[in-house]
Amino acid sequence: MELEEKERSSIPPVFEGPTVITVQPQSEDNAGRRPIPISTTDWVSTPRSQLSALSGTHFLAGVEQLEIQRIVNLSTLLGLAGKEKQYRIKVPKAETIFLAMESRTEREERYTRGLSGFALIFLDPAGETAFVVKKNPIWKYMPGPVHKVTVESMGLIGSVEQNFSLLGPSFTVYDASRRPLCNIYGPNVCGCCMYKESQFQIISIDRSHQIASLMHQWDDVSHDYTFLLTFPIDLNVRLKSLLLGASFLMEHLYFENVTRT
Repeated sequence: MELEEKERSSIPPVFEGPTVITVQPQSEDNAGRRPIPISTTDWVSTPRSQLSALSGTHFLAGVEQLEIQRIVNLSTLLGLAGKEKQYRIKVPKAETIFLAMESRTEREERYTRGLSGFALIFLDPAGETAFVVKKNPIWKYMPGPVHKVTVESMGLIGSVEQNFSLLGPSFTVYDASRRPLCNIYGPNVCGCCMYKESQFQIISIDRSHQIASLMHQWDDVSHDYTFLLTFPIDLNVRLKSLLLGASFLMEHLYFENVTRT
């Protein structure tokens, strides 16, 4: 008898009516799912984790292009927001990585002394200071002293310094110990006659190959001029931050007074 009962219990039950599923299957760990529906049409995937950044420069890891946009709003046009410049640094068609704001005190000192200098504070997505770019205060078109910017983040990262050149911009990028890393060359025109749409080539220190490029171009989406900085995705993040600082030096020297919008 016991054997017959065991054999009967091993036979799967047969249901005459249709089977209706009333509970959705779940994983064993009961991990919650996102509410549905979710629109993902505007999502752009980037191959990096920004939440584990150890310092401001680490937000540049896994990035191969940066777009630099001048922030101009109604308050700025009406003179209600002060004269400090603001910029948005973002991955093209994706998220904003930094917001750069000109330091008020540094700009006031510049007007007081009539000198060409600035300080930009870069804020990361958490609102923390990622790094600071400072330009030496000298006369903008005075021959002799070179224009340069320094980039700092928990210490000096390096500098970008102008080279003497009769025709066309020339700059050298240095690390914190003043070891040259690469050179930057612009169009073969005088700085005061720079084209509104220009490309700067970033060349290895031995001039054997191109490392990156920087383009000042018109953007049809924002209806304004923007910078597009392109470099290898695996380039050292410290060099990336120096090239980002170089972009603002070019903006200041050649494109600050370009007619916008």
